Amino acid sequence: LLKRAKKMLDNCEYYNQNLFEQKMFNIYSNRAKHYTYDYYHPDEVSAPIQQKSSEFSPYINNEGTTMAIAGEDYVIVAADKRLSNSYSIVSRDTSKICKLTDNIILSSSGMYADFIALQRYLKARIEIYRSNNKKDPTLDNIAQLLSNTLYQKRFFPYYCFTTLCGKNKDDKFVCFGYDAIGSYEALPNGAQGSGNKLIVPVLDNVIERKGKLTEEEAKQLVLETMNGTANRDIHTGDKVEIVTLRRDGRIIEEEFPLRED
Repeated sequence: LLKRAKKMLDNCEYYNQNLFEQKMFNIYSNRAKHYTYDYYHPDEVSAPIQQKSSEFSPYINNEGTTMAIAGEDYVIVAADKRLSNSYSIVSRDTSKICKLTDNIILSSSGMYADFIALQRYLKARIEIYRSNNKKDPTLDNIAQLLSNTLYQKRFFPYYCFTTLCGKNKDDKFVCFGYDAIGSYEALPNGAQGSGNKLIVPVLDNVIERKGKLTEEEAKQLVLETMNGTANRDIHTGDKVEIVTLRRDGRIIEEEFPLRED
């Protein structure tokens, strides 16, 4: 009787082991179903658990490209008017350029909602400055204000990459390029957004080779580089908005078509 009982127990263990191995084989053979599994125990195989979706993010990168060129008697700011969300086009006619004062222009790529919030905040601060000082802030004042604003939000930043352009207190045209947390640098030209890696080498090469550009040459260079970027970057296209600030204070706004697909 004891021999029979022992044989039955051996058969049960053999059966359970085979059953476990068969279950494990079935699980691993169905990996293409994108399931993740909890730990396994020889006596109990846990049920498959659906793979977790990506965590929530409050940010959306609406992409797009902006650029600027500063000359002796002008500064040109350009930006495409397409807003994207991954491979979808959200808008084909949205401006990424904002006039802060009569001599200062702000442009941005990145999350459009954050850009709108940022420009509203800056305009409010500029109005407070006007009210207290009876004059407009200078380009250097606003450049430092923008840097401080972005830096104080560094733990939950404005997800936008801005370029501030205008005429400084020495009556020279300057461009300031910013990252998302307020670091900035004064440059004669620059670009931000999804097409900046295509545009910056062209600007460096052409301007270094030709030297100072006239306003017409700079505008033609902007059109050529934006058209080339639109043909190589899916997030840039539809239209390009060009805003020119001249020494006499006039601001000229123009719009040209780009690739629309």
